[in-house]
Amino acid sequence: MADLLIAVVGDANPNRPFNPPMRDAAKAKRAAEELGAELARRGARLLVYGGPFLEADVVRGFAAAKPAKDHSILMWYSKDQEPPPFAEEAEHPSLFERRAARGADWETAFYRSVTRADGVILVGGDNAVKISGQVAIGSRMPILALAEFGGGAARVWETLSAGEDLPNRAEIELMARPWSSGSAASCIDTLFAQNARRQLAAGAPRPILMILAASLFLLALAIVPWVWGGNLFEMWMLFAAPVLAGGSGAAIRPVADRLRGAQGLTQAVLAIIVLGLIAGGVAGVLFVTAQMTADPQLLSSPNAGAYAQRTIPYAVAVGFVAGLTADAVFGKLLGLDVVWTSGIDTGQKQK
Repeated sequence: MADLLIAVVGDANPNRPFNPPMRDAAKAKRAAEELGAELARRGARLLVYGGPFLEADVVRGFAAAKPAKDHSILMWYSKDQEPPPFAEEAEHPSLFERRAARGADWETAFYRSVTRADGVILVGGDNAVKISGQVAIGSRMPILALAEFGGGAARVWETLSAGEDLPNRAEIELMARPWSSGSAASCIDTLFAQNARRQLAAGAPRPILMILAASLFLLALAIVPWVWGGNLFEMWMLFAAPVLAGGSGAAIRPVADRLRGAQGLTQAVLAIIVLGLIAGGVAGVLFVTAQMTADPQLLSSPNAGAYAQRTIPYAVAVGFVAGLTADAVFGKLLGLDVVWTSGIDTGQKQK
């Protein structure tokens, strides 16, 4: 994935006290240099602050790999605390782009720049590394926290949770493995894989998939009134009403959320409508099925039309509420493990 901007935060100074203590500072610096070279080979860009920290080792490896594009290393720092130039700036000035933020405190530019990255690499370090790591975790940013070398990166690694945070279990385990000749490539693979998942989760569903889902659901739903009521118009309307009302309820939800100052379900209009249609249809089926279970005679041929006419207003209300609360409806359905059928299997006794 070319052009990803990867922030590097860390320190491997053997004379600084870290918690937990730094382990094998020389190896950590070599790992940082190899990571920089691998990023350059993949066409990524670097985001660094400057100073005598681990960024210097990453920049050394990055520049040595001869990246193809100019301005591949973005230096973001406070205007009143401009860091000294990297040694590679004299030999490869076109690789660097300096960006100075207003303010005297280095933290102002440092933490603000981290949030603009597409991923972050943490090695060693102390408080700045721990804070940067939690910022990345909270914003579901791709993260690589190398636990082997100790320091703040190890503390961040300890807080990662598969299933809750962006990295999966295998990726979290990879971050704690001993560094070897193939570690740099594996670690960058992990970082890019997290970015791909993040982009997939952030992207709206494709319209064709939404249309297909809605079509298949409507076809499945049509089987119910056709089997129960044949060509009886009232029975068809009994099931069509909650579907349409569900779409209406879902479509009005973002407006209601905006009025109460909350965030809406989604920004995709088509997704809103499809979720509402399906939620309304499911709620309508469950509503009618519950009544059929309680009184199977409601669908006998003399009573079906009259029953449908009486029930349509209630079905509309049920469908609208289901569409309005589609997130809760689908949350319940996704959390459902077993369907209890004792009320349907009336011919058997419970044990």
